[in-house]
Amino acid sequence: MRGWITSALIAFLSVSIALLTGGSGRSDDDDDDDDDGKRSPRMAEIAPGYMRAPYLQGMAQDSTLVVWVASARGEPAVDYGVTTDYGRTAVATSDGDRRVAVLRGLMPGTRYHYRVRAGERVLAQGPLYTFETDAGPADRSFNFFVTADVGDTKGRQRRTAESIVAADPRPQFGVLCGDIVYGRGSSADYDRRLMRPWMEVLCSIPVWPALGNHDWKSAPQDNWEREWYLPHNEHYYSFDYANAHFIALDTNDGDVYDRDNQVRWLEQDLEANRNADWIFVYYHHPGITCTYKENNDAVIDNFLPLFDRYRVDVVFTGHAHTYERLYPIYQGAVVDAEQDPRYKDPKGTIYIVSGAGGKVKENDPTSLCGPTAFFRDEVLLWTQVFIEDATCTIRTVESQGGRKVDEVVITKTELARKTPR
Repeated sequence: MRGWITSALIAFLSVSIALLTGGSGRSDDDDDDDDDGKRSPRMAEIAPGYMRAPYLQGMAQDSTLVVWVASARGEPAVDYGVTTDYGRTAVATSDGDRRVAVLRGLMPGTRYHYRVRAGERVLAQGPLYTFETDAGPADRSFNFFVTADVGDTKGRQRRTAESIVAADPRPQFGVLCGDIVYGRGSSADYDRRLMRPWMEVLCSIPVWPALGNHDWKSAPQDNWEREWYLPHNEHYYSFDYANAHFIALDTNDGDVYDRDNQVRWLEQDLEANRNADWIFVYYHHPGITCTYKENNDAVIDNFLPLFDRYRVDVVFTGHAHTYERLYPIYQGAVVDAEQDPRYKDPKGTIYIVSGAGGKVKENDPTSLCGPTAFFRDEVLLWTQVFIEDATCTIRTVESQGGRKVDEVVITKTELARKTPR
């Protein structure tokens, strides 16, 4: 813990967060400079009859989906294998120009090469087109990325994409905490604002997105659910990767979507997975925050008691176009602040806003209002999470240049005792 924190300050930090930061219900997005309701002009094709490069969905131990958009004639198919000889083929289904191929019979923890075809014509192949399957629950060493507020109209999301693909080690998958496409989450804007600038990420790194308020500005059933292939009802869902459990939630426009059903489902999911080595939750609107966004009572009242009860390790959000990390929070109060930034068995959940993947808020600084352990304003950034046995290291870096912004480490002694030597 930093030397300047005294026992008196720690006692102060343990005061209820409600008293420290004040609350509100939903908070309106004040970054609507690009929300004029206009759709992007249609982009030029990558090649004749080939509009959208392949992207990966639903990565599991033995299967994955490959999705692309093309009108080229010929049977749509994906060839795949552990070498560029491929050796296996999955024929895609078609919905208009949208193609979806299910690759089955994969081996856990294995890197595959793939190429996309229309008949005999190859649309996509080469060193970019690879993926790695989930190794399963025995895997205790993996990493993933986190970012949010990505699909900027000004093109800044490209810098974050370039930083992610250049990372060493490269993330094995990613989670996106909402506001995937500005300004209104329309399918018509996906190619220009996400799929094309993020092509090198999406063709080799599977992502699992959560809805943000901008994604709700166009009917999700006609837009969001058309672009993504997600579990459960696509608004809130969960998945496992290695020895960790991940939960995506939907905070709509600041209110909890389908509140009673979602909260009931969340409780059941946490109960069913309470023995997971690590539990990560992500959604768009932060509950407790000292950023320019206000506290969100719907999130605090409906989600945080369950996170306390089931010992959720980390919660990631976006919405504020900045970076903020709170001290561990338990029952509305800061705990274990003296351990920052290296925590051993923290009693509470660590909450992180990593909302500057494509947009940056200027001239509205975050404050050290009590629960804030660290923040960084006015810089594009993203977060990478490393699991290594009983230790979780969360590192945030600038998108331009890769300079480290923040790092926090969590170690679980009980998990260390269970780790094979």
